Amino acid sequence: MFILKEINDLYYKFSSKVYKENILNKKTKELIALACSVMADCVPCIHYHYKAAVEAGATKEEMAEAFAISMSVSSGSKQAKYTSVISDLERNKSINNKSE
Repeated sequence: MFILKEINDLYYKFSSKVYKENILNKKTKELIALACSVMADCVPCIHYHYKAAVEAGATKEEMAEAFAISMSVSSGSKQAKYTSVISDLERNKSINNKSE
């Protein structure tokens, strides 16, 4: 792996704490991780967290719902971005037209 050993060790120490069962159980954490992996467009992460979610007892239906949430957030963020950009462009267009 092309990463400094010290950084890699710190990542795994951090990661093991994050995924340790605490307030959220293992299955819930893996469903969240799976949805985040889709959002991050990280294929190796999807493979890893899919397997971990199955091992934690997640069903296909639960994973499908987690995927639907990630799709909703992703499309919602695109909608928010384009509406903001278009509003800015329209506002600047009207400003530019007034100055002519």
